[in-house]
Amino acid sequence: MSVGTDVIEPRPAVPAVEGGRTRRRWLNWLFVIPAILFQFFWGWYPMVIAIFLSLTNAPIRGAVTFRGIENYVRLASDPLVPMAFRVTLIYGILSIILTFIIPIITAILLMEMPPKTMRVMMILWFLPLSGIASTLFWQYLYNEKFGIFQYIATAVLGLPPQAFLSSERLVLFWLIVPGIIMYGPGLYYIAGLQGIPKSYYEAAEVEGAGFWRKIWTISLPRLRPIISMTLLFSIIGSLQEFTFPDLMTRGGPNGASRTVVMYMFTLLNNGRIGDSTALAVMLFALIMVFVLVFRLVFKSDPDV
Repeated sequence: MSVGTDVIEPRPAVPAVEGGRTRRRWLNWLFVIPAILFQFFWGWYPMVIAIFLSLTNAPIRGAVTFRGIENYVRLASDPLVPMAFRVTLIYGILSIILTFIIPIITAILLMEMPPKTMRVMMILWFLPLSGIASTLFWQYLYNEKFGIFQYIATAVLGLPPQAFLSSERLVLFWLIVPGIIMYGPGLYYIAGLQGIPKSYYEAAEVEGAGFWRKIWTISLPRLRPIISMTLLFSIIGSLQEFTFPDLMTRGGPNGASRTVVMYMFTLLNNGRIGDSTALAVMLFALIMVFVLVFRLVFKSDPDV
């Protein structure tokens, strides 16, 4: 008589694994869908509508009349349009040079200071200020009759009276200068520098690397992802600048500080909604060109 034994085979775990993957996939979509909807209603949809309206009369009320590229042809013959684009490009270049590169250098130098000194300097440099309040403050500093800068130039330095915001040649430079103090991406750089292992610098010192050599071979490459992000935002933001120049100079003198967005707003106030929308599309195309070139040229991976 033989006694048989039943062999209990384990159940396959494939369905459980597949079920877990499906559940995670749905959870991922639950997190992604709100971002997609937000981007659709506040990004893609307005962009498509703007492109369409730029080809019409874009009335506030009444029937929409298709005009083709008539708005673009009118803007092409407007001498103020290339002037506005020139001002915007110069403003963007100066803004990136002065308010983007300087914070990187300052953040690196702050990291070389004693901890207590570094904290005090960070509080003084990155003090959060209201944008409107800061603008009014700088208007007072630049005042050509009783401003502090005029007093320093004439009474302290013995120079003739300076035309700060009334000089067509220098107005953009003086508009950029406050950004050195008000613009604070240095906090990102300091956070990135604090995340670099100290062993990297110790190994470089063993190899005989000096201060600047460590910055060039360790600090800047490790900061490349942060630099890439902030530089991209700086390019986009500077080409869309409106508030600060508008409050400081209203586009003067003689349009020397009138950016594309400011002229766009002027067209809108004059009832030229179609032209204003077409100008917005042209600015969007210019920014996209810069963004695409930047993404192709600038590598954000520090190990590449």
